[in-house]
Amino acid sequence: MIFAICFVVESAYLVKMDDKWFKQRQKIAGVTADEIALKMGRDRSIVSRIYTGRQKMTVEWAKAFAKVLNVSLDDVLLHAGVLDAPEARTIKPGLSDGDAAPWVGKGGEAQRIDAIATVFGGGKPGIDVWQVQSAAMTLNGLIAGDFLLVDSHQSETCRAGDVVIAQIYDWQTGSATSVIRRYEPPVLVAASTAPEDQRVLVVDGNNVVIKGKVIANWRA
Repeated sequence: MIFAICFVVESAYLVKMDDKWFKQRQKIAGVTADEIALKMGRDRSIVSRIYTGRQKMTVEWAKAFAKVLNVSLDDVLLHAGVLDAPEARTIKPGLSDGDAAPWVGKGGEAQRIDAIATVFGGGKPGIDVWQVQSAAMTLNGLIAGDFLLVDSHQSETCRAGDVVIAQIYDWQTGSATSVIRRYEPPVLVAASTAPEDQRVLVVDGNNVVIKGKVIANWRA
């Protein structure tokens, strides 16, 4: 009885996983399964397991797919069968309306920015380029359009005064908003005179979570 139930659940997941869409996006982006796996510092066999439904797509893996394939996170979760269309749509506002977002470039621009990031210690799994989208840290010298190098490995070792990327989760809608703030344990504070940025955010590991430390920044 137990084995039969497991088989039905896994089969249902296999039906939902649209591996053809992912492989088509790979072709369009000109990337391989190895490059997707490298983003997570893992073996390409895991990408194959996700495509065949033997391993479920996690949010962290979905973020890696979204960045490498140059698609939105909600599209990845939708075609992986993790969320249905209405649920996937609730994620998009949080990704686009935050203070910063993962940077995705193409062609020569991507090569130029990646080269700069490498000089600052980038080009490694878990160290990603983000771009500022708001004035939340203007008084700290960061303006919209600036590039950030964010080290996710240091998310749990940040100290007072560190500039960090954090996410605010809304568990009712399933959305998450990315913010850039200065860490003053146990809270995050903005460096802006705008009233909407003055709310103090308490890092509780559930509703507000630090995702990485800003280790470098530059202006194009």
